[in-house]
Amino acid sequence: MKKLSKGKSVLEIILIVVGALLFLWYLAPLATGILNVGNGVGMVFSAFLIVFGIFCNVLPVGLKRAVIAAMLAVLLIIVTPLSFNMAKYANYKTDDGAQTVIVLGCKVYGSNPSRYLKNRCRKAAEYLEKNPDAVAVLSGGQGYDEDISEAQCMENVLTDLGIDKSRLYKEEKSTSTSENIAFSKAVIEENGLSESVLVVTNEFHEYRAKLICDKNGLDFHSSCSHSSFYTFLTYHTREMAALLKELVIK
Repeated sequence: MKKLSKGKSVLEIILIVVGALLFLWYLAPLATGILNVGNGVGMVFSAFLIVFGIFCNVLPVGLKRAVIAAMLAVLLIIVTPLSFNMAKYANYKTDDGAQTVIVLGCKVYGSNPSRYLKNRCRKAAEYLEKNPDAVAVLSGGQGYDEDISEAQCMENVLTDLGIDKSRLYKEEKSTSTSENIAFSKAVIEENGLSESVLVVTNEFHEYRAKLICDKNGLDFHSSCSHSSFYTFLTYHTREMAALLKELVIK
């Protein structure tokens, strides 16, 4: 393995630098109080890369190769296929004329929408304005620390954006993505709405939404709301864990 002037190999330097950059990227959301499985696992893995890079040259060759092989296997077998599908379904069949929009809920602070929820509403409003015959199901219950349901908050935002309240149907009982879509399906059936649905959520979330729509017999289309750069990797990693669970229990 090629050595640099101070005795570190190119691989060791790459591991340390990549680990440090990833650690900072996963650490960044903590500045706004975001701590979840995504950045928790990400920071642990990033720290492992740094430590592995520092001590790589003193490890037995067999162990070193086994660790590198395991990381490559995870990258090729899990991370790459899931990331490909997350990108593939982020904006899927957007021009095929879905007549029912499902907006998935997100955090509400008191009675005010989080940035992600507000951006989802804006994306839904754009579609509803371009498709005047379409309606929307707003899906999200009320958390213990929220003054109103996520669905009610979305209705407030969308009406402020000029969408007529008569085009909006609230689903206020769901507490998870699976419930979002299953309970929205019930609203669709109760009101005789089209089962060709455009799901509006963040880009990392659309693939799992598709899997759940397939389970519920809904014709899936999507138009994603984009995430902030500094939070993207954290939520992308968390979503991979949720996707693995969804695919295993499918």
